[in-house]
Amino acid sequence: MKKMRRWKVGALLLVLALSAGCVEMALLGIGGAAAIGAYKWIEGTMERDYPRPMDPCWYACIAVCKSLNMRLTTEAFGPTDSRIEAMQADGTAVKIQLVARPNQITTIKVRFGMWGDKDQSAYFHRRVIDRLGLPPG
Repeated sequence: MKKMRRWKVGALLLVLALSAGCVEMALLGIGGAAAIGAYKWIEGTMERDYPRPMDPCWYACIAVCKSLNMRLTTEAFGPTDSRIEAMQADGTAVKIQLVARPNQITTIKVRFGMWGDKDQSAYFHRRVIDRLGLPPG
């Protein structure tokens, strides 16, 4: 009876040891998926990762700028790094940077004015999310 019990405990420990790596990998996958939807506020610039390639994100940013009645002053498109500079009707400068990441992910960084405006930046990102057809988050 004791041998059978030891056998079961040993088998259980072996299964736990072998599955420990799987649990960590699953948690990393969940964390990575959550990070795509997260905003970062760094020195007045709000950035967010989008699970889309550069082209659709570029056109979404241009469309959002036009829908918000911004005057585009600079447009520089590149396959890995793109920039848009615009001016709002009240004279506030808007800087948008798009950075291509691996696996068809694009980071969009937005800054309103010299010091940044968190509310306007968040609103801009929500409009980009709508334009790309992504679920809000």
